[in-house]
Amino acid sequence: MSLSIYGEVAIDWLVSQNGSITYRIGGAGLYAALSVASIGKKSELLTVLGPDINEYFISVWSDIGVSFQYTKKDDNYNIPRYLVTGFENYCKKLSRPMANIKNNNSYSPKLPQESEGILLFPINHSIPKDICIEAKRNNKLVFLDPKPNQESIEDAIRLLEYVDVLLVNEEEILLVSSKKDVVEAIQALHELGPKHIIVKRGVRGSIIAERGKELIIVPSYKSNAICTLGSGDVFGGALAATFIETGDMEYSVKFASCMAACFIENFEIESMPSKKAVEYYLKNKETHDYSSLKNLVVYLAAPFFCQQELSWVSYIHQSLESCGLIILSPSKENGIINADTTIVDRKSIFNLDLELIDRADIVVALLDHNDTGTSFEIGYAFSKGKPVIGLKTFEVELNNMLEYGCNSICFSVDKLISEVFTYAKK
Repeated sequence: MSLSIYGEVAIDWLVSQNGSITYRIGGAGLYAALSVASIGKKSELLTVLGPDINEYFISVWSDIGVSFQYTKKDDNYNIPRYLVTGFENYCKKLSRPMANIKNNNSYSPKLPQESEGILLFPINHSIPKDICIEAKRNNKLVFLDPKPNQESIEDAIRLLEYVDVLLVNEEEILLVSSKKDVVEAIQALHELGPKHIIVKRGVRGSIIAERGKELIIVPSYKSNAICTLGSGDVFGGALAATFIETGDMEYSVKFASCMAACFIENFEIESMPSKKAVEYYLKNKETHDYSSLKNLVVYLAAPFFCQQELSWVSYIHQSLESCGLIILSPSKENGIINADTTIVDRKSIFNLDLELIDRADIVVALLDHNDTGTSFEIGYAFSKGKPVIGLKTFEVELNNMLEYGCNSICFSVDKLISEVFTYAKK
């Protein structure tokens, strides 16, 4: 079985929460190609390489099983570079190009005859149409994974009629479909070509949408994540290779999800599990229970009047948001009161904050700083019948009214997220 992967090799500069900076060679094409090779399938990487990637790297990846037979080498090609934040666990990942200038190198290779399918990512933000037409003409499966930028999305829309399996996250499917709801987007895109649509939702698992069938939600696997960058690309490579081999999409998604969960436990991209290892982990790794379709709206009740409080609120906000939750934070939505805030503005902010609680499905209250405003918000939410989940990391006993004003109290972020998602099913 042979799978071709069209996609970038890139250099990622990773900025951690503590400000340290490191880098690694990655890129969607390379991540996917390595995942395919690691599970014992022939992996043909169709990409462009410049002088930044020397023969040593190529030999290492070739030993793993990635073929560079059809790779284009160009000494004038500048390998893409990205600045990445939020790659640690429970963070909102952002990847920004370090240069706005695109490479002018055009690359539209022929599809290798031995390939049974092709997985497409953008190179220079673009996805070639010719190779999709060629694959379709020769009854090869086409897997497409666009990125959320204008050129890539426009290309994806043009190519949908040739695509068998569309791999997208929630942001991308809304951009491709021009819809505001994921389920509506799935229905619209099924009419344009893809038989299978896989919506990747991080720790909330994946949605499998096959034309004419009920949606299936596959949970993600628990992982001690070190670096989540590239997990979606590893997922795509493993899914495409497994689906070509088995024809079973649900199993392929589970396998790919477990592969991605194992991958993010290491920093070195070459440290990917074998097929036997993934099959073992499939039986033994626990899954996250975050797989509801419901988009929960969370009001974040917390103090934010000093740098320590602001940093804690920001961390919890990012942790919840990275799990696909909609977060209403009064400091972000309505502003922060200070000595210069007028009486009129203070009353307006008070009423606006209450309106946010009314809009929310659930309230998360940070209890570490004994804040009177947070206590009031808990009482208001309780009176409205809103579930309240408290988070505290200190040992001091809570006031009795707070203890019983919260539906539950958690002592870690991981437990908080798990507790919040229990309400997605109610």
